[in-house]
Amino acid sequence: MQNSAPTPVDLLVEVRDPQTSTRNSRNTRLRAIFGTIASFFLGQGAVQAVNAVVALFLVHMLSTEAYAQFGLAFGFQTTASTLMDLGFASTIIPLVGDRFNDRALVGRYVLAARRLRNKAFLLLAPLTVVVFFAIGHKQHWGWTLQILLVGSVLLTLYSSGNVACYSAPFILYRHLKEYYAPQTFSGLVRLAGYGILHVVGALNAWTAATLSALNVTFISRVLAKRSGRLVEWTDGETRGVEREIVRYVLPAMPAVIFAAFQSQISLFLVSIFGQTVNIAQVAALGRITQLFMVLQVFYMVIVEPYIARLGRDRLLKTYLGLILLATIGFVPIVFFAFSFPHAILWLLGSKYEGLQSVVGWLVLSTCLNHIAALAYIMNRARKWVFWSGTLLEIFLLLGVQITFILTVGVRTTKEAVELSLASSFCYLVAHGYSGVYGFLKGARLDRLKLDDVQLEVSREL
Repeated sequence: MQNSAPTPVDLLVEVRDPQTSTRNSRNTRLRAIFGTIASFFLGQGAVQAVNAVVALFLVHMLSTEAYAQFGLAFGFQTTASTLMDLGFASTIIPLVGDRFNDRALVGRYVLAARRLRNKAFLLLAPLTVVVFFAIGHKQHWGWTLQILLVGSVLLTLYSSGNVACYSAPFILYRHLKEYYAPQTFSGLVRLAGYGILHVVGALNAWTAATLSALNVTFISRVLAKRSGRLVEWTDGETRGVEREIVRYVLPAMPAVIFAAFQSQISLFLVSIFGQTVNIAQVAALGRITQLFMVLQVFYMVIVEPYIARLGRDRLLKTYLGLILLATIGFVPIVFFAFSFPHAILWLLGSKYEGLQSVVGWLVLSTCLNHIAALAYIMNRARKWVFWSGTLLEIFLLLGVQITFILTVGVRTTKEAVELSLASSFCYLVAHGYSGVYGFLKGARLDRLKLDDVQLEVSREL
C-alpha cells in the first residue's frame, strides 16, 4: 500500500513542531560553522604553508648579516604597520555588527578606514625613515643598502593598509576562497622568485625585502578590485563614519601604539645593545613564532565575526570554552618544544643550532601571547574597549620591562626571549581584566533594562 501524500494540516503540524524546527536550525548552523572553518583552514593553511617555506628559505639561504638586515626591515614593517593602522581596519567588523546585510554601509566603513589609514601613513612615514636610518647607521650599513631597504618598507606599509581594509568584506561575507587564492598564488610566485635570485647569486637583504613588498602590493590590488563585488562603493561623505571609527578606537589607541613597539621590542633592544649576530638570531626565532600566525588569523577571520553576532545568553559559555580549548591545545606544543628543541631548530638550519636552551621558553611565550590575543579579539568583537584596560596594559608592561632591563638587560638572545616571556604574562592580565569588566558591565546593563521594564509595567498597572 502506498503512503498518501501529506496533507496541508500535516505540513502545518510539521512546521510548527518546535523540536523539529530547533533541530533543523541547529544542524544548519553547525553545517555553516564547520563549512566556514574548513574553508579557513584550507585557505589559510595554504597561505601559511607557503609563507613558512618562504621564511625558512630565507633563513637558510641568507648570510647571518644579510638576514639581520632583512629581519630588521621586517620588524620595522610590522611595527610601523600597526602604528599607521591604529586599529582602524579592525573596527569594520565590530562596528558593522548585525548590519552586515547593508552592503553600502559596509562599503562606507571600508573607505573610511582606508582614508584614516592613508592619513596616518603620510604623517608617520617620515618618522619611519629617520628611525630606520639611525639604526642602520649604528650597524654600519651602507647608505645605498639603507635606502633600498627603507624603500621596500614604505611600499609594504602603504600596500598593507589596503590589504587590511579590503580584507574585511571577504571575512564578513565568508568569501574565503576569493580571499586566500590570490595570496597563495602570489606567495608561490614570490618563492619562485627567491629561488631564481639564489641561483643567479642575487639574493640578498634588499632584493628579498623588495620582492616581499611587491608581493604585498599585488595582493592589495587584487583584493581592492574583487571587494567591489561584495560591497557597494558610494560617493557620499565618510567623515561621519571616520569620526565614529576614531571614537571607537580612541580608548584602545594608546595600547595599540604601545603594542606596535612591543611586538618587536626584543629585536629593537638587541639591535641597540647587542651585535649583528644577535639581531639575526632574534629575527630567525621570530620565524618560529610566525608558524603560529594561522591561529591569530583564525581568531580574526572566524572567531571575531562569530562573537560579534553571538547572543548574550550564550556568550559567557562560548568565551570561556574557547579560552579553555586554546589552553589545552597549547600544552602538548609547549611540552614538545622543551623536550625536543633540536627538532624545531632544524627548521632554521645549522647557523642557529646553538639556541636550543631558549626554544622552549620562546614557544611558551608565544602560546601565552596567543591566549591573550584570543581574549583581546573577543573583547574587541563585543566592543569591550576601556580606558582602564588600556592604562593597565601600558603601565603593567612598562613596569615589568623597565625592571627587567635595569636588573637583567637585553644584550643577548636569551635575555630577549626572557623579556618576551615576562611581557606575555602582562598581556594575559590586561586582556583578562577587560573581559571580566566587559561581562560585569553587560550584566549591569541587563539589570538596568529589566528594572526599566518592571517600572514601566508597574506604571501601566
